[in-house]
Amino acid sequence: MSLVYSIPGKTFLAGEYLALHGGPALVFLSQPCFELEVTKGAGSKGTIHKESPAGRFMQKHEDYFLQFDLNFKDAYAGRGGFGASTAQFLGVYALWLHKEAHHQDMEKILDFKHLLEAYYEVAWDGVGRRPSGADLVGQLKGALTFFDKRQGLISVKSWPFEDLEFFLIHTGNKVATHEHLKKLSDFDSSSLEKSFTLIRDSFDKQQSELFVDGVNSYAAALKDLGFTCDETLELLEKLKVLKGVKAVKGCGALGADVVLAVTAKGEHQSLHDYCSQHSLSILSSSGKISSGLQVRGSL
Repeated sequence: MSLVYSIPGKTFLAGEYLALHGGPALVFLSQPCFELEVTKGAGSKGTIHKESPAGRFMQKHEDYFLQFDLNFKDAYAGRGGFGASTAQFLGVYALWLHKEAHHQDMEKILDFKHLLEAYYEVAWDGVGRRPSGADLVGQLKGALTFFDKRQGLISVKSWPFEDLEFFLIHTGNKVATHEHLKKLSDFDSSSLEKSFTLIRDSFDKQQSELFVDGVNSYAAALKDLGFTCDETLELLEKLKVLKGVKAVKGCGALGADVVLAVTAKGEHQSLHDYCSQHSLSILSSSGKISSGLQVRGSL
């Protein structure tokens, strides 16, 4: 008998850095999903590192977790940028709540405020910028999650643009987000806020060109702030001129791990050909939208 917590991959379509100021973010939750398999046992943590947020949370509640063996399955095979660390935390936090209610009632007791409080306690040591947790909330809720911590608002959307599709390209580069946040100086997020408003309005009005403008504007604001690494800037310049490509931006810390490419519907062949020729992996797309945290099985 085992419990399996299925948790989607995550990508900031927009809102990285802005969310650090408590502002809004748009997180895309994708297949394939991470899985945390739980069986009765003697406290094996599997591949979860003891100094990770999940590992630290389990140490705080060691007596409880000693009765389980955990097996975390990384659907992205160690490629960074898709939220393995937050997926681990969400899985063990949900398992900890299992003691309070049957897992089928999880949605009633797993609220984002308590989730974030628990996450901040183990994910931030007080040095530099505290992680926003927007990606964690997205993995809980699924689909396309708008999260505005400042206003306490969560809105879960489906993909509304029939004439657009998007692809997530893994670059092979890596930035350790927690180390980056430790060194991050304060910054003016007004340009990011202005660009994000276009993206939010595009969903409300279901206007695809407004979405394209918003993504390109957000990417430009990130560049102006120095929040896109040189390797990604070079890649974006090459992608934006491909046939069918309408918008591109780096995603997450310095846009290093993952690049978003928005194309006209059905006009992605040039993008796919370029990625194939340059050994770039397309790991997800708007066609692989996922629900949030799911639980199956029993102990």
